Amino acid sequence: MKRRFRRLTAYAGLALAVALLVSAVGAQEPQVERKLYRWVDASGKVHYTDALPPEVVDKARAELSAATGMVRERFDRALTPEERLLAEAEARVQAAAEMRVEQGRRSDEAKVSSFRSEDELRVAYAQRQAIIDDTLASLQATIDAQRGSMHQQLGLAGDAELADRPVSSRTIEIIVELRREVLNQEQLLLVRSAEKQALAEEMERLVVLFREREEAGLQAEG
Repeated sequence: MKRRFRRLTAYAGLALAVALLVSAVGAQEPQVERKLYRWVDASGKVHYTDALPPEVVDKARAELSAATGMVRERFDRALTPEERLLAEAEARVQAAAEMRVEQGRRSDEAKVSSFRSEDELRVAYAQRQAIIDDTLASLQATIDAQRGSMHQQLGLAGDAELADRPVSSRTIEIIVELRREVLNQEQLLLVRSAEKQALAEEMERLVVLFREREEAGLQAEG
């Protein structure tokens, strides 16, 4: 009888131990936080639901913690095919712009490496600017001469009009041609002026890069 009692007691102790172990394991399992969904329908009404309707899957929404009410994650609406194409085009443009910047940086690095000092760099760019200045002066002289010739032809045409004579077709042709040439030379003048400005900006950019290299070299030596 005593042996049977001890056996029953052992079984009861074992069952209690198993129950306590199961309870402890269950307490260690993480509890899944319940979510709420915030979304807006076509009429602009805001909805809070614990389940996401199928028609809202591709729309903008926010996921909130049901316990705290704080936003845990936001989702933008799905793009339309047109918007997707536009986004892809913008991404390509951005990638091309970044590539140009990178190529420009490498080009600047190569240019700086070709000079032994900042003075040598400045002298080289001053010589290039002097060539552009000569070109600008030549273009301006040509424009002034063509404008003078055009004014002369316009004067002849005006005299003919005042004398009640027809303006000769040759005079008209010369005026038209001179005007065309003036416009062309003025366009070239703008292009060369832009080149001069770009050259000046490039020189200043390379000077900064050259000084940064020198400073980095001194720090490395120190």
